[in-house]
Amino acid sequence: MDNQDSNPQIIIPNVPDDFCPSGDWRNIFQTFIDTVLINGTVNIPDLSDLSPEAIAQLTTDVSNLQTEVNDIQADIVTIEANITALLARPIITVRTGVIDTITSSINVAFAALPSATYGVSITPIGTATSAAAGKYILQTGQTTTGFTILVSDNPATVTQLQWTATHTN
Repeated sequence: MDNQDSNPQIIIPNVPDDFCPSGDWRNIFQTFIDTVLINGTVNIPDLSDLSPEAIAQLTTDVSNLQTEVNDIQADIVTIEANITALLARPIITVRTGVIDTITSSINVAFAALPSATYGVSITPIGTATSAAAGKYILQTGQTTTGFTILVSDNPATVTQLQWTATHTN
């Protein structure tokens, strides 16, 4: 900067000899501002070297920067809303497996789910080309780590049971 040798100056007139305001500090200070400081000036070296065009360009640049800041703030609000929506989505935990030996009572065990409230699906898998009806019942009392399937009727063509436990928060 070419004005580093000359410092800005605040020029205020001398305090008048008869200056003697009364009242509380707020009134005294306000009187000082109204009587003395209001007639002061600020002298900034080389400020007069700025053309009206340069000042207009600076004003435009500041306005454009403010618009960009406003746009960024709007983007932040949108991103925050999207994050909130993502966090509100349910969390789904699934356990699945296949039972190769089908007996009248099958205990299924798995890594713990968040609670004992979950859905279970049982799909018979077999060798027949036509469907054979089997009777598979989920016994009450499922736990976070398993459940029991009661098999009332299992056709010879059903060789496996595929199971899925699904928990949703």
